[in-house]
Amino acid sequence: MTLYEKYSIEGIFSLETMLNDLNIDTKLINEITIRYSTSTLLKEFIEKLKKTNENENIQNIILEFFLIADRMKPITCNKQTLSKLTGLSERQIDERRRAREIPFIQLSGSNGSGRKIILYDPYEFKNEIDKNRVRTIH
Repeated sequence: MTLYEKYSIEGIFSLETMLNDLNIDTKLINEITIRYSTSTLLKEFIEKLKKTNENENIQNIILEFFLIADRMKPITCNKQTLSKLTGLSERQIDERRRAREIPFIQLSGSNGSGRKIILYDPYEFKNEIDKNRVRTIH
């Protein structure tokens, strides 16, 4: 039986009851209820929960969506760190960024300790670097 079937009475789904039974804190239930109507990520999370069987491990779904949410926020690092991650020199990173070959980064304003690089999607950035790293000659 899915959680939707279990927590639906006469076709009306009770999100609050389901979250209570999953041992979610009342404060968090209120937050979820408030944000449910505006957050697409939260809607996707609840829809996935509804389709889950009651004997499945809910923690995996919670962790999956936590990681999705974390990936959505920008990550900052300096050129030295980015150089270590990509194998490119700092100069190569700057050249590619200026040539708009790396669309997933942008420089922040100066804060006295140098400019930071903002990565909007670290996975896409890594894929872009890897794609250009090895080229075959046909």
